Amino acid sequence: MLLACIASWADSPLTSTHFADAYADHPMVQMATEEMQYDLPTTLLNFLANKKEPVDVRLAVINKIGWNFDGTTVGEQLGQYLMGRYKAKDEKKLVKKLDAGTLAVYAYARAMSNYFEVDEAIELGHLAVKKNKGKSFSVALISALIDAQGYMHTENASGWPLIYPTLANVLHDGSLRLDMRQEAIDSIMEYINLYNE
Repeated sequence: MLLACIASWADSPLTSTHFADAYADHPMVQMATEEMQYDLPTTLLNFLANKKEPVDVRLAVINKIGWNFDGTTVGEQLGQYLMGRYKAKDEKKLVKKLDAGTLAVYAYARAMSNYFEVDEAIELGHLAVKKNKGKSFSVALISALIDAQGYMHTENASGWPLIYPTLANVLHDGSLRLDMRQEAIDSIMEYINLYNE
């Protein structure tokens, strides 16, 4: 049991859900690499910021680039790019201008850039869900995944029992429009299901 707990601490909802492989056929996902944490090409920034591009593929790009923990990576680069593109003076004004999908992508990028401190990313994810008038499953699921990451860092693991139901609620919400590949969903839930019991 002790070994299982130690193994669980080594993983987390953000660092153990590698769903980009479900989109390995997409050119933008193919372009993304872990080395891009510190230097995202303009082509990818354009893609991530483009609300006309599928949100699930944009999330897969962030997933493919991967996670870090110093906060000066993908989240910061995308934030600066979005501020310029939308001519926003601060993040509060930026959030008002972003559509649900792009806001979810930004929230996920922020969370992946510092997975130990996800409070701001959680708030951004919740705002994306509030804006989610198109009922995007991808927007709802990625917000839930960021929430789950927050539950990992609760005192005495008190939030761990919330991890599975938080994502399961999205998974079973029939009102959402399924806009994520089933292989990607299965990949995420393969890890999350470990918290079911």
